[in-house]
Amino acid sequence: MPLRAPQVPGGKKAGFTLIEVMVTASVLLVGLLAMTSTSVVVNSLRRSASDQQVAQSAMQAIVEDLHAAARSADSDASDWASDIIAIYGPGGVPGNAFPVQGLDPWAGQTDVVTVQLITDETSTDGGLGVAAGMPRDLNGDGNATSTNTVGTAALLPAIVRVQWRGAAGQQQLTQVVYLLRY
Repeated sequence: MPLRAPQVPGGKKAGFTLIEVMVTASVLLVGLLAMTSTSVVVNSLRRSASDQQVAQSAMQAIVEDLHAAARSADSDASDWASDIIAIYGPGGVPGNAFPVQGLDPWAGQTDVVTVQLITDETSTDGGLGVAAGMPRDLNGDGNATSTNTVGTAALLPAIVRVQWRGAAGQQQLTQVVYLLRY
């Protein structure tokens, strides 16, 4: 006995037409593409958030180390700032630039974190590129005209920058830290 297509009331054959199958397949394909693109965006946001967390942790660690250096530095005014610069200045140990595991530096740079210590009272916020409240009296003599307060500073501003290249492009965190002579 030959197979026959099932009959529906009214004498029409049951089943799907080719057009119905193609429309259904197209709708499913659009849905799958939307899910795939959403997954890519979510993974990019997750990576960006992870990079941001690593950068903030690195920033916090450097800031804590700077405060510890300020507390442990000699309280003598003539040595205090120079002691900190010997640690976190250019050529100091560990120095003023650091890599961060898990973060890639900006193109053309070798490090992710940089520390800039300000000893010039005449520096301006515009010249430094941050709102540090400069010019500022760093040595407590009543005026902000000294261009080098290394031997007399009671207050030492430090600019900590974390600059990395991630899923969202070039990113940067900047924090101004004020170190006080104890």
